Amino acid sequence: MSDVEPRLYTTVIRELLRHENDVTNHRIMWLLVGEGLIANAYVGARSQNASAVLTLAPVGILITFSAFIILYKSYQARGYLRFLGDLAKRGKLREQYLPIFGWPRRRIRHWRKASWLCLWLEEFSDLMDPIFTLPAVLLLAWLFALLNFLFNFGTLATFAISLLLVAVMLAGLCVFWVHVEGRTEEEIKDDQA
Repeated sequence: MSDVEPRLYTTVIRELLRHENDVTNHRIMWLLVGEGLIANAYVGARSQNASAVLTLAPVGILITFSAFIILYKSYQARGYLRFLGDLAKRGKLREQYLPIFGWPRRRIRHWRKASWLCLWLEEFSDLMDPIFTLPAVLLLAWLFALLNFLFNFGTLATFAISLLLVAVMLAGLCVFWVHVEGRTEEEIKDDQA
């Protein structure tokens, strides 16, 4: 006996996408609130103690990484739900692959292959999405503050190094996450999907 009739799969997936979008918005707001508190503490402490950057910049960086990971997980979940929606529209989705939440433990292998630019990015324009831009800008600011305090490279060189580090760290984190999560995907035959 199935929990949901197959004709309702697309409706269920639409609701899951709506929920995932709400979760993403909440996560972005928490990122901004957390970073705002750390930045406020940084500005206040910096005027009294120049070495406050050694404490608060790493905290800001950790908060940004933490938020980016959960935002990126949401980005992948929305992509997977769109993939499942396409299967459901064609009548090829089986209930065992209909998730209760956006990122199920069991996923269909190679789900990104048909429509994604690469394994970790659906479209190049997604890089302008707040999921990517907000953490990148915040990470850039914290790294710039930290590197500027630790080294005397000059403003332009410090900015360039910070920008390069942000690009490498976030892209590397995406690739690593996709690789680790890819090990929990399973191969299915056409008659199963």
